[in-house]
Amino acid sequence: MATITPERLKALAPNIRAELALIYAEALESALKLGDITKPLRVQHFMAQIAHESGGFRSLTESTAYKDPHRLDVLFRNVQGTAHAERLIAGGPQAIANTIYANKLGNGGPSTGDGFRFRGRGFMMITGRSNYRDLGKLTGMPLEEQPELLGDAVPAAEAAARFWEARRINLAADKNDVGAVTALVNGPAKLHLAERTALLAKAATIWK
Repeated sequence: MATITPERLKALAPNIRAELALIYAEALESALKLGDITKPLRVQHFMAQIAHESGGFRSLTESTAYKDPHRLDVLFRNVQGTAHAERLIAGGPQAIANTIYANKLGNGGPSTGDGFRFRGRGFMMITGRSNYRDLGKLTGMPLEEQPELLGDAVPAAEAAARFWEARRINLAADKNDVGAVTALVNGPAKLHLAERTALLAKAATIWK
């Protein structure tokens, strides 16, 4: 019996589109063994984290189509006030991404196009040239040369499982330590821990 099914994805993330639920369920089911995600607690933590990172499985590619100048200014240090934010919004998603991710995570400056090229992708929303490069080495995929691969379900699922295994996240999952799992997935700041904890509680009712 399959562990990841379209129905279970829908239960975890009610807004997932039906066609994506079919595609994602098959890809994730095949990838679980690559990360030794074989016990209920491990599945619960894995699914909760990727559900959060992917915005409820809405997309495997980050949208940088911001519309609110104030929000854009507040969220990113590279944006220098609302007037700057308004100019970026007028320039479109590429201009926004190339600025907000400039000179971070191995990216070059705005003119290089790295920010948009290496914006968040995959079930783990990998961001930045250096992280694409590192994950490419881990998976054997040419992710630095072809970052769009992480926008496809099968390589994205495999990469997420390999990422999970490489960071030994199962050790924290086996202890049911959502804070430690979150830190390993998204960094020591443990961003959006409350939301991830809520998703974990929901996942625990689905993958018992």
